[in-house]
Amino acid sequence: MTAPDSRPTPGMLARALKTVGRLTSSETRSGKVFAKAEQGLTQVAARLAESPTFLRLSGGLMRRGFSLQIRRTSVMEKTLHSLRVPTASEVEVLRDQLRRMGDQVEALGSQLEHVVELLERQEQQSAPPSDVPPAPRRRRTNAAR
Repeated sequence: MTAPDSRPTPGMLARALKTVGRLTSSETRSGKVFAKAEQGLTQVAARLAESPTFLRLSGGLMRRGFSLQIRRTSVMEKTLHSLRVPTASEVEVLRDQLRRMGDQVEALGSQLEHVVELLERQEQQSAPPSDVPPAPRRRRTNAAR
């Protein structure tokens, strides 16, 4: 019987990475061509980044793109309003208001529980002693709310 090879066969990704490494190695012809192309492209990109004409053109294109996005959003919101459907921003505002209201209700519930406890203590102090002890009060938990 032969012993199975303990090394797994390289996967497709590993083979692809080895091939890319071999092709871009500075010792191979393709690697030297790649390095020169990379240097040239880096120099071109650096000159473009410093060119006022290129910056003006790219800034104008970005401005037009953002303006188009703003107009598209405005048209979408007007369409949703005409259909009486809330927009995403309105839903977000309502979600925040609802979250704050929930926090306030929880705080109010805690305050009311505290007031009830104080009133019960005050009632026990002012009540005449009796033979039957009062029933223990059940506390509400957050899950019961």
